[in-house]
Amino acid sequence: MLSTLLKWFFLVLSGGILIVGLSPDMQRWLDRKRLIPNQYDHGDLYNLTNLSNFREEDFSANDNLTKADEPATHYPGVHLFTIGDSFVAMDTNYYAGGRNEHVWVGHKHSPVAPLDTTKHNILVIEFIERVLQERLYAPDFQQIYIQNGIVPSDQPNAVAEEPVEAEKPNDKLFARFGPEINQRLEFLLFNSKVFIWFKELKAQIMLSVFGRVTGAAISHDKQHLFYTQEVDTNYVLSAFRPISDRKLDTLVTNLNTIRRHYLRMGFDEVYVCMIPNKVTILEPNHGIYNHQIERIEANPRLEAPIISMIDTLRQHPEWYHLGDGHWNKEGKRFWLRRVNSVAAEWAAKPKT
Repeated sequence: MLSTLLKWFFLVLSGGILIVGLSPDMQRWLDRKRLIPNQYDHGDLYNLTNLSNFREEDFSANDNLTKADEPATHYPGVHLFTIGDSFVAMDTNYYAGGRNEHVWVGHKHSPVAPLDTTKHNILVIEFIERVLQERLYAPDFQQIYIQNGIVPSDQPNAVAEEPVEAEKPNDKLFARFGPEINQRLEFLLFNSKVFIWFKELKAQIMLSVFGRVTGAAISHDKQHLFYTQEVDTNYVLSAFRPISDRKLDTLVTNLNTIRRHYLRMGFDEVYVCMIPNKVTILEPNHGIYNHQIERIEANPRLEAPIISMIDTLRQHPEWYHLGDGHWNKEGKRFWLRRVNSVAAEWAAKPKT
């Protein structure tokens, strides 16, 4: 009798997991209702390492902006455009322009954005420090920040259309159940509390006994996690990889090219904002820091005005998440204060 009940229990459980795994909509609904575990809710670096000390239980509360963060004043005479990555992923209602538009950096299908020449049109381009050496050299910078940037209504997007393949017999099956069935099943199976407990135990043993961390880098005092690419000098993204002045001069030239492109398009000004890596703020002595941001900001050849963040962020290391490589809501609020102050400055200027 007991064995029969166990067989039915595991049969029903397996069937339930399979049904949820085959249905992206059902999995998203269960996730929203917190009926299935989601390890990603505690930070991407925690998810990479499984170290329980970096499990950020109140991650959403630390990360999400609220209605109170929306500006009290909007400036109808200023149209504010932003190009940026996941650090500035937020609703455009938080910006103070009369019109606010955001383009995800490198997105293949950027929105068409006709400019109202009776308004001040301002563009702010945000870069996280680790991508400066990856994205701001030819030909990548043209593709990412010009071709896939903001496209006016009289210029079609330059991105080539994807080739259309002949429909395969199982295409309808994948369209019905989603293209990532295996990933969803693995997510359901290996993000349960039991599996997470085992993964955390293994990760802690590896750190305590062997001094090793899988999936990320850890600070010398074992208090902070960082993306490996930000620390390891084998990566061009590292804050500790030497960069010559000549190479930075080329980068500045490319920033100037981007700015001139958008000025010709009709923007009144193009601002550059560079957000430092987490390791730059929390452990700049992890290696020999290359001071990339300060060197770019101080370069006399740079034509774009700077929205500088690094000095203030150095005074507020707590503005970065414990279990994630991004800043928290306090960092986002700082970004909004700086960008919205630019909108306020332009609102005070007459439109010529």
